[in-house]
This record gives sequence, structure tokens and C-alpha cells, in this order.
Amino acid sequence: MNKKVLIVEDDVVFCKILTKFLTKNSYEVLDAQNGKDAIELMEMNKFEFAILDYRLPDMNGIEILEKLKTQNKEAKTILITRYGDQDVASKAIDKGADAFISKPINPDELLAVIKGL
Repeated sequence: MNKKVLIVEDDVVFCKILTKFLTKNSYEVLDAQNGKDAIELMEMNKFEFAILDYRLPDMNGIEILEKLKTQNKEAKTILITRYGDQDVASKAIDKGADAFISKPINPDELLAVIKGL
């Protein structure tokens, strides 16, 4: 059975690239471009992994992380954001994120982080 991954990224093109890449690598991927849609997906699915962009149009990735962890403490989470947001990284780790990656993201590096969790 493929591991189920949630990607929350408001850059539609980048989101679809990651979705396609992870699907080719045997993951079942659902994606959302905002927090509201992400929460709806979390209510209907149990995810093993979540890749969360920090800056979203309606909330931030840490808020989604907190909601995900209340529903599924075992879910592994990776927070992504633009280079230089180190205060965000420490907040994310404090709230339960398993990894933090700065943009731009190399999909192969992301896959290595996922496999390492």
C-alpha cells in the first residue's frame, strides 16, 4: 500500500510538480493550495506525511501542522518556506514538525528527507 502524502502549497505549478514527482515514486498524493482545502482533506483522509508551505493565502503552515497533529500524532511533517525564515523553522520544530526545508527545493532532496523520516 502506498503511503499517503498531503502537499499544501499555494504555488499551483510547483505543487503539481511535487505531486507528480511523488506519485511517480509510489506515494499516494493529495494536494491543496490553501489551508481551508487542506483541513477538508485531513478530515477525510489519514496521511502518513504532510509537506506544508509556511506562507498560504488563508493561514500558515504551522496552523495546519497543529491541526494535523491533533488528528494524527504519528504523521510526519515537513515545513517548507523561503530561504532565511529560520525563526519559522524553530517554531515549526517546537510545534512538532519533523523537518524544515528552505525553498528553492530540489525534489530529489525532498524525497531523501521523506525516506529518512
